[in-house]
Amino acid sequence: MPGSPQRLLPWALLPLAALAWWPTFLSLSLPSADQVWERFGIGSSCVAERFQLGWIGPGSSQNLGAFTGSLASTAVTGLSCQLARHSRLDPLQAFLILGLLLTFGLTALACRWAGFRPDTSLITAFLITTAPCAFSRVGHLSLATLWAVIPGLLACHGLWRSMGSRREPLTLAAAGAIAALLCLPTQDYYVFFTLLLLLCCFGLLLLLAATRTVDLGQLGSILGRGLLFSTGFVAVLVLLYVPKLIMVTQADTAPPAFWATPRYAIEQFQYGLLPFTWVIPSPWVVVVQKALEDGGISTGTENYFWSTGSFLIPIAWGVALWTVARERQRPPQVGPPLQRSHGLGHRDLLFFALLLFITTFVGLFWMTMGGLGTLFAVVVSPVLRSLARFTAFEYGAAVLMLCALLDRCLGLHIQGSGAAEQKQ
Repeated sequence: MPGSPQRLLPWALLPLAALAWWPTFLSLSLPSADQVWERFGIGSSCVAERFQLGWIGPGSSQNLGAFTGSLASTAVTGLSCQLARHSRLDPLQAFLILGLLLTFGLTALACRWAGFRPDTSLITAFLITTAPCAFSRVGHLSLATLWAVIPGLLACHGLWRSMGSRREPLTLAAAGAIAALLCLPTQDYYVFFTLLLLLCCFGLLLLLAATRTVDLGQLGSILGRGLLFSTGFVAVLVLLYVPKLIMVTQADTAPPAFWATPRYAIEQFQYGLLPFTWVIPSPWVVVVQKALEDGGISTGTENYFWSTGSFLIPIAWGVALWTVARERQRPPQVGPPLQRSHGLGHRDLLFFALLLFITTFVGLFWMTMGGLGTLFAVVVSPVLRSLARFTAFEYGAAVLMLCALLDRCLGLHIQGSGAAEQKQ
């Protein structure tokens, strides 16, 4: 039935997500939010005449647009200012509303583009919009709005589909461009995380393809299709960031002071990822943090406890292991090394399990204190210090794994019901 409760229930998830954020929404209008206002230079400084190059307001040195660093982020900040000027909303409240709508909408759209059903797409959007790590990062509103996480992870899924497809080269490059547009990459950390995951996924898919075939021509074709997708993806990032950088270099006024704030490699040990925080529910985070502080371990204003995990992460690990074990029991199939079926099938489940393993590996060996991220800070640059923010991607990969399984089960149930009706 078109109006059945089963069909209407997923559409109630957006109001439920808004209800979950309601206390935070109200708190942003209280005096206690002054520190956040000062940090981002947003609030009464949202004056249209002063809005330029991502920072706004007389005497303000920081704001959301300057922090995130791309032309798209400047547009989001500008829209929040305009919404606040023409309504009773505070600028932070306006930005939160826009961020939540972007997170929910872009996630649902990216899931549909990846082949998810409408209902499971909405469930995925609800879970990422209400992620625990988002609520624990209200002090950084640009990080509490996670609109780039699920689309960024699904860009890896799009890469896999492109490497196994027979589409025209221009179509593959366009697919990469669409994947980048769905990410709306407006936060430097999320851009870096997405590119790192895409690179790791690309390399592992090539390695797996090499284990399935010795035909160099076929491997070269797979490599070329992957490069075409990646070229379209990176081209959009360049188009988003280059205009902003050009405007900054030609600006008469100086950029925000915090752009030149020195950062040091030792800060990796204060802001790096602690893997056990992935599986600690929110009420226990404060207990663990206090225990470490009592033991003399210092914590910063933005520390590893601000990236709260979820029980969904270990549950997804179990589901992914079950999926791989079940795949090993299947008889080997003849065909191209990266061939996939239409719709969301068992191969998609296997890929999302692989994506969760890649995300977990990158988190454990790159984002942890003393990991490859610390080596990067020593050898290259310590500018990306708060690697604990990668928790949002680990949570997103777990959500995709679970929702893909749900999508597959619903699809099989509907197919079984349809077959039974035809027999009758």
